[in-house]
Amino acid sequence: MSKFAVLTALGPDRPGLIDEISSFLSKRQINIEDSRMAVLGGEFAIILLASSDDDPIKSLEKDRGEIEKTTGLELFIKPTISPKERTVDPSTPHRLHVTSLDHPGLVHDVTRLLHRYNINIESMETHVKNAPISGTPIFNMFCVVTVPVKNKLSNIKNELIELEHRLDVDIEFESMDNL
Repeated sequence: MSKFAVLTALGPDRPGLIDEISSFLSKRQINIEDSRMAVLGGEFAIILLASSDDDPIKSLEKDRGEIEKTTGLELFIKPTISPKERTVDPSTPHRLHVTSLDHPGLVHDVTRLLHRYNINIESMETHVKNAPISGTPIFNMFCVVTVPVKNKLSNIKNELIELEHRLDVDIEFESMDNL
């Protein structure tokens, strides 16, 4: 039976880090089940779900200094359950995309509404890029969320429309079943 751990790592970005991390895990018979990796500023960040027939925590903790020295990344390791063991209320998956001129508080305004409806954010990415001609900073937020089936989608959609008008943003909210 597989055992699971979440590994996070953060440190200065450079080419080859993913190769070095994946090699380190592979040599210890540790599988990468799920992962997110990104360069943020000048830092490289990893969060991944690892599994192994043996306890991946013991192996990772034992050799942690080696990989930290080799990569320059700081590691944090935490045991967790199998994704299959995770209990969630009945819900439906949706995609949410927000676009706007960038300003502080956008993430909070949107996530506050989601929280009020007990909508879980399964994944979220945000980016600020300059518009091609004007150079104006444009904010984009992409989320996969799970909406509890007990919620009325029409209420959520109406509140998102109100938020669009109040904040002068564009919000797309659609079921992933329709995609």
